[in-house]
Amino acid sequence: MSEDLKLHISQVFKDEVAKKGFNHTSVAKLMKESGIRRQSFYDNFQDKYDLLAYTIRSMMDNDIEANIGFLDWEGIIYLVFYGIELNKRFYRSVYESQSEVDVVGEISKHIASLLKKIIEEEGQPFDEKAQDFVETFCLGLTYTMIDNLMRIKPQEYDVIAKKVVNALHFTLNV
Repeated sequence: MSEDLKLHISQVFKDEVAKKGFNHTSVAKLMKESGIRRQSFYDNFQDKYDLLAYTIRSMMDNDIEANIGFLDWEGIIYLVFYGIELNKRFYRSVYESQSEVDVVGEISKHIASLLKKIIEEEGQPFDEKAQDFVETFCLGLTYTMIDNLMRIKPQEYDVIAKKVVNALHFTLNV
């Protein structure tokens, strides 16, 4: 299956989960909506949990890894928060409805790659202390994003993103 077709299935999946919820989204329904055969799905994804992990990875790749070298790190932080906000119904559903895929861990791994790059660009060693900082900061940051999505009156994405950027400037002296 081409990467384009996988991304198409992922987009249909994301839309269905946002509309109907993760628990009410089946592979059969996805195949009908995406216009492909059921076997094509299983040739590339084990199940909807595998598709979920792929979907989160591709969304984070699109927001973070694809923009390294094009946007400054502050802009990428804002972009990540915007992407989470834009897909809040999807993220809420997958976070609340299942535990097979570590949603926070998947997002956190991608943010960690950005922070590692920031630290290295600043000429600081990426030693054990830096690694501990990145791991802890990224998990806290990701839980903050998810917690905000669950609130009755969430803060705007740019307000939280600005706090994150300020915290990184303060911590890393950049």
